[in-house]
Amino acid sequence: MSDMFRESEHLIHRVSLLTANSEILLKVLLKTLCIAPNLPTFMRSNSEIEELCIELLDTTTSILFEVVLCAAEHPTYDSNLNLSGTIQILEQNFSTFGVLFGKIVERGLHLVSRTVNPAGTLPLYHVFYLVEILSSNSSLCRQQLRRDHTEDVRYYCSNPELKIQRYSPLQTITIECIRKTVTAHLLDFNWSSHVACFVV
Repeated sequence: MSDMFRESEHLIHRVSLLTANSEILLKVLLKTLCIAPNLPTFMRSNSEIEELCIELLDTTTSILFEVVLCAAEHPTYDSNLNLSGTIQILEQNFSTFGVLFGKIVERGLHLVSRTVNPAGTLPLYHVFYLVEILSSNSSLCRQQLRRDHTEDVRYYCSNPELKIQRYSPLQTITIECIRKTVTAHLLDFNWSSHVACFVV
């Protein structure tokens, strides 16, 4: 699905696809993305299954990124494909989307817990773009970020080993998303003293 979005040359074509038939695809897609796999306990220690779950999470994040980007960059106020309508659908399914949002945040923190090479910049950007824009526009996401992840962000962002390699694609905009997430939603965290640790 994310590949299909990128193959559409014009944003309006993506919007037309998502809003066809009274936004049925948009609603079903968002509800489906909210459903995380429910694995039996004995399967969670299987490394192959774990890798597949990470791949599924990255794909889900990529698709959600494309949808939210469409809604944010090309709002169609006569449909649900605007940021407010899209977030409303997600919040209506927050019992499941909240779990996904938490996993997306945790994935982002995992990615920045080590040196981020050029290939890792894109998924990192996807994560923090979503975290920043959802936290800015959804009180439920903002509350969950502050309640469940403030200490994790404090820990990982104070580690000098967390860095994005210089000249990585999207380096500047990714750091900007991380900065906005921290300064806008975790106000008690002193970002300015630690932002340099993301650049070497």
